[in-house]
Amino acid sequence: MRGLTRLWLVLALAVPCALGGTAAAWADEHGTRIAIIEMGRILEEATAIHSIRNQGEAQRRAYSEEAHQEAERLRQIREELIQQQALLAPAALEERQRAFNAEVAAADQRAKAQNQNLQRAVAEGEVRFREILGTVVAELAEKRGIEIVLPVHLALYAIEEANLTEPVIERLNEAFPEIALTFDES
Repeated sequence: MRGLTRLWLVLALAVPCALGGTAAAWADEHGTRIAIIEMGRILEEATAIHSIRNQGEAQRRAYSEEAHQEAERLRQIREELIQQQALLAPAALEERQRAFNAEVAAADQRAKAQNQNLQRAVAEGEVRFREILGTVVAELAEKRGIEIVLPVHLALYAIEEANLTEPVIERLNEAFPEIALTFDES
């Protein structure tokens, strides 16, 4: 239903323009001012998004290094088990094998938990970014008397003055250069 409403809104702007009017004239007559933003550009140029990506990548590398060290430790334990096969009684060997398998399972669980933690932290950072973006867009729109802001892909036509992308990026980078991620290590 929202998509249909947006389509009608876009068409309501496009028809007067196609008939020789302008969006500004239509807005003056009907009292609605509309602007657009380029989400792709915002996602490329906002430093907060870069900070989220960089923090996520740094944490992924840290987890990867930890997993590599754990894999090396487990490999050494496995080699020791193989060497002790002939020396240990079957019951003792079985007990050590069970303990080794438990360590492997625990390492797998830690790796899965870390991956989930990483995904959750990045997703929460992206949600915070969208909230901040909404606030910035609303503030700029209100200051300029704009009542509706649409992503550019919904507009069939828009004059350059209707594009809020640059001021949105400037405000985001000025007020919110970074969004700190929280990695729950419990």
